[in-house]
Amino acid sequence: MIRRLLNQLRSTDTDEPQSRDEPQGKWTTDSVDESTTPHAIRDHSRGERELESIPEIHQGLVAPGSIEEQPNAVRIGESLARTQWVAEYPDSPTDGLFETLYSTSETRETDVSIHVDPRNTERTLNALENKIEDLEADVEYLTERHRAGARGIQKDLEDYQDLYDVLRNTSMGAFDVSMYLTTRERDPTAERVDVDGVRNAARRAPANLTPVTPRWQQLDSLVATSPIGTNKLDESLDASTPMLGGAVGAMFPFVSGAFAEPGIEYGTYALNESPLILDRFARETGYCMMVIGKLGAGKSFSTKLQLLRRAMYDSETIIVMLDPLEGFAGVNQALGGERVTVGGTRGFNPLELRATPASVLASAPDLDPWGEQIAWVLTFFETFFTHVAANPLGDRTQTLRRAVQETYADAGITRDPATHGEDSPTITDLIEVLESLLADPSTYGYPTDGEQERIRQDAESLLTDLRPSFRPDGDFANLARPSEFDLDAPVVYLDLNQEEGVRGNAETSLMMQVLFNAVYERAKGTDKRVVFVIDEAHYLMHDSTSLGFLETAVRHSRHYDLSLQFVTQTGGEFALTPEAKTIASLCSMTLIHRVDEEAEKLAQWFGLNDREINWVRSAKAGNDEDGFSEALLGIDEAGWFPLRVRASPYEQRVLDQPSDTHESSKGISRSTQDGTISAHPDGGDRLV
Repeated sequence: MIRRLLNQLRSTDTDEPQSRDEPQGKWTTDSVDESTTPHAIRDHSRGERELESIPEIHQGLVAPGSIEEQPNAVRIGESLARTQWVAEYPDSPTDGLFETLYSTSETRETDVSIHVDPRNTERTLNALENKIEDLEADVEYLTERHRAGARGIQKDLEDYQDLYDVLRNTSMGAFDVSMYLTTRERDPTAERVDVDGVRNAARRAPANLTPVTPRWQQLDSLVATSPIGTNKLDESLDASTPMLGGAVGAMFPFVSGAFAEPGIEYGTYALNESPLILDRFARETGYCMMVIGKLGAGKSFSTKLQLLRRAMYDSETIIVMLDPLEGFAGVNQALGGERVTVGGTRGFNPLELRATPASVLASAPDLDPWGEQIAWVLTFFETFFTHVAANPLGDRTQTLRRAVQETYADAGITRDPATHGEDSPTITDLIEVLESLLADPSTYGYPTDGEQERIRQDAESLLTDLRPSFRPDGDFANLARPSEFDLDAPVVYLDLNQEEGVRGNAETSLMMQVLFNAVYERAKGTDKRVVFVIDEAHYLMHDSTSLGFLETAVRHSRHYDLSLQFVTQTGGEFALTPEAKTIASLCSMTLIHRVDEEAEKLAQWFGLNDREINWVRSAKAGNDEDGFSEALLGIDEAGWFPLRVRASPYEQRVLDQPSDTHESSKGISRSTQDGTISAHPDGGDRLV
């Protein structure tokens, strides 16, 4: 309505000069140096003479080699371009009404150009006053004669009065706006440009545009969408539509601003294709990350792409992958990583405690490595007794706690951090302490007969559950020996594929806990940054007994330059318990691929608005035809960014090759500040 009213005023104020306090000239979203003029394109197309002067050379750089104007298109070199002019806009535009138009795959080959010309507010107000006076006279005349048309004129009068009040009493300005959509056909043999997809996208709500193809004015239309920045079509066709500032603002998408810092590319911003580059270790609220998406949505591919780029960006970063489904074997081999196939004979000691560097203790006085370790060991055993031994700890917890403390004391390890460098005890040592408790509880400070009887019962029951699994030939014999694992290699792949195939979910969850703790303990002792990716994280998140330890590990990971990355299929796993919610809140980055959860749940879990919810629920999964997958990246203190994740042809070849191909490990390089070093070509697979 406002645009219609302003349009009627245009003829009354076009001849008056602009006042000096108003903006002069037009500006456009893709404007460049005004010295580059439209006739440069036409002159160049004639081929009349060679370019000699510097301005002509500059024109040759930005203009095509040849131009052929057709009724409904322009052939530019070997490609065709067809420009549509937007003739009608919605009466009541909503904020971000063009988001879908900017981001849909149908407009990937389309340039969107918006020209905005600020109108002189004083002249517009004068024209409105004259119009209001005329309408008031018309209303009075028709009312005196009891004509029905008076009601329609009265409504127009009220609309003009409202418009006048807005312009006079607020800072709102009026503008003339022109919008163009230029679609290109790259096939040199094509005879026409297919704009049906673009036209349909423009007509769909909430954009509700009416695009029109100007016949025999395609060259002027092309100039209007070119970097020249001149609204050439408006000189021959009244292509502008008057708007208030609110409508102009609604035309722009929900842009949080460009995000670029030294780091790696996580994708391109879906609304303008600018790369989003960041460093996870530059986040002030922590380094942990969640990656969520339904099966086949692209979450594993985007994670592997991030790891590949991180390895090339910073050779000093240690990359560890924990994977129960063998999905990361290819990227591990490409990076020359060490492969540890769990389920063999290599020792992993759940009781292992590594010394915390003095610098970390000094910078974080709230750290309690001893308390963390006791809590972790009890978490491990609670999972074991509940899911493997099928006999929950229950009332035996305190007896086991005392036995664990005595086991560490026998090894010379106490709450004093100075003792944490001693050799850690094993479950075999714990069994020996339980045997001593069974034989004589009084030596451990239990003086009464009742206490001694209770301790004997608990110790005997605990030994009965522990011995079958941790005996020398038991299912978990390797967990009763010292750890034979270190972060010496720059890339380590912990492959649980064999483990999952042989054992059930409970045993796999237990092993993932052990491996998580092994990496966590080693990350404490290295001065390098560590990226630890846990695929199929639901094995950890669904086990309520491990969430307390996980929460502590995530909370303290920043002190150890450790970035934990949880990859899972649904965000609901991070909303099951208060501990899981805390883990989610401590992740400074969240990457959401396509999901099927209800809008209300997504809003509750991640605080998304309607536009962001629609994006993740309709995000494209990766496929060869589109060449990208879509996701929504949330960065603490920066907002949410709709992304398209693409790999270069080289990255695609590396990530797609079979895991048994050794060629890839020779082709990847890892960059440093001083240059480039090759990845370890001798890194291979080992079954242990």
